Amino acid sequence: MANVLVKLQSLYSSLPEAEKRVADYVLKHVDSVPFFSVNELSDVAKVSIASTSRLARKVGCATFKDFKVELAQENSAASSVTAIYENITPDDSDAEITKKVFLGNIRSLEDTLKLVDCGALSTAAQAIALASRVVIFGIGSSANVASEASLRFSLLDVEVQAYNDAYRVQIETLRLKKNDVVIGISHSGKSRITVDALRNAEASKAITIGISNNPKCPLRDVSKFFFCTSFPEGRIKVASLSSLLAQLCLIDALYLLVAKYRKVKWNIDRLDKLTEKLFQ
Repeated sequence: MANVLVKLQSLYSSLPEAEKRVADYVLKHVDSVPFFSVNELSDVAKVSIASTSRLARKVGCATFKDFKVELAQENSAASSVTAIYENITPDDSDAEITKKVFLGNIRSLEDTLKLVDCGALSTAAQAIALASRVVIFGIGSSANVASEASLRFSLLDVEVQAYNDAYRVQIETLRLKKNDVVIGISHSGKSRITVDALRNAEASKAITIGISNNPKCPLRDVSKFFFCTSFPEGRIKVASLSSLLAQLCLIDALYLLVAKYRKVKWNIDRLDKLTEKLFQ
């Protein structure tokens, strides 16, 4: 089962108002909620019992009892998370800000790992390894991740291109063929350019992969394989930066899995020697 606190934080922005009130209470009272009945938690959150039960199911728990057990197991960890993820304030020293950023990045990677479906990641890597062509779309800051992904897969002799211009993205979607692989990267998962590109890719029977920081987003709806990074929004205010780091980790995992499944590879030793000559 995925970490309940991680799932709550990841799903939070997409929850209905009533379920957000339950989530707010749980995140602020992790130590006491495991001792509540479903009626008691619903009362203090001022919502219906149905809303509380729905939230428990949304984070992967079959029953409210399972939800409480999972929270109890995470209780000690929750205390340390609260201590780590404090907001950066103008009164923080340079050392405190630096520490918070590093701890935020570390936690983002740990939480993302808990959310990753390794089976789906492996299947997506096999699709990339067999694809005639891989196209990666990323707009804004996501363009940097798209470019890095393109470089990595190129080292495996994969036919791959990355695009961040809206017009080029539109053109390339028209060139897609069956079993080409299209990767869309968007922190919010709402970039209309990226979402439309994957929707058009689906129509061409290309295989779509989405990477976002938002588990309930339009990008997920048009992705055959969807991978979500995690960052507790509303705490350290570098969420998009940490999202980029987690996205690069996902790309690295895909890269190494593709390397495992790829049948035809370049001579890496020869590539290294050619690269070294560039800097002599």
